[in-house]
Amino acid sequence: CPQGPSYLVLIPSQLHAGVPEKVCVLLNHLNDTVALTVTLEHAVQGRILLADLEAKNSFYCSSFTIPESASSAYITVQVKGPTQNFIKRKPMYIRKAESLVFIQTDKPIYKPGQTVKFRIVSMDVNFHPLNETVSLITMNPKRNRIFQWPSFRLQGGLSQLSFQLSVEPVLGPYKVVLQKEPGKKIEHSFEVDEYVLPKFEVQVKMPKKISFLEDEFEVSVCSLYTYGKPVRGLVTINVCRKYLQYSSPCSGKYPQSICEEFSQQADDEGCFTQLVNAKLFQLKQKGYENTLQVEAKVREEGTVLINKGTMSVKRDSLF
Repeated sequence: CPQGPSYLVLIPSQLHAGVPEKVCVLLNHLNDTVALTVTLEHAVQGRILLADLEAKNSFYCSSFTIPESASSAYITVQVKGPTQNFIKRKPMYIRKAESLVFIQTDKPIYKPGQTVKFRIVSMDVNFHPLNETVSLITMNPKRNRIFQWPSFRLQGGLSQLSFQLSVEPVLGPYKVVLQKEPGKKIEHSFEVDEYVLPKFEVQVKMPKKISFLEDEFEVSVCSLYTYGKPVRGLVTINVCRKYLQYSSPCSGKYPQSICEEFSQQADDEGCFTQLVNAKLFQLKQKGYENTLQVEAKVREEGTVLINKGTMSVKRDSLF
């Protein structure tokens, strides 16, 4: 069925002062050529964005920037033609453009005497790097300033800084405080403590069931610190099928449990995956438990800290 003439104006619902914006107009299904005008008005001045464009079925865009002193604005779209006469005026919400600033330290906990490294990233509302000037201080738990950078400019929206802790610092939470402008602060916290071995968790993944028809199965072990970083260290996997003590053999001798051990350094993700030969565990043989017990140990590189993870897998009910 035939469609009537239509006008579509595309503009952000919220405009940011001092930041390039764009308005677009779509004219569709017009019977004749019209003159199109788009005007932006604000307290500082008025500006024609699109002026007397003669079009029938077209798509037009225009870029503009609202002065930072403007607090409100109106946009007017006017279409004139032999059979079409249309005008629409609408208020626009203007917000002062604020940069997005992030502070990140290279780790969450430091010990006395270590160097604290951190970076600052600044972006505009369109996530483009912003070269703004800021000031920075670091404060100890007693709210005393220990380092400061009174005024420096971010290059390419990025700056990397560092400072060294004393050998006998005040222990507890420290803050990096960035001052953008009066009343605008961004803070980032980190801890200074005597050396404590970081906690990490060992996770074991493997199939829930194993059939005696299977030739092999996969065991995967991963370890992560509580703050998400992979653990570097030696991973040892022990897979056992234990003998049932109440199943006494005629010879009077009890066979030992069937166990296999695998060991390897964890990869960059803190993981070690091993393909295990299922036939080694005599899955058809009776007198053993119906489950395989898996124990994984991770020894942290450079320390004596060892954490464990366990899991069991059942034989398939077809046994």
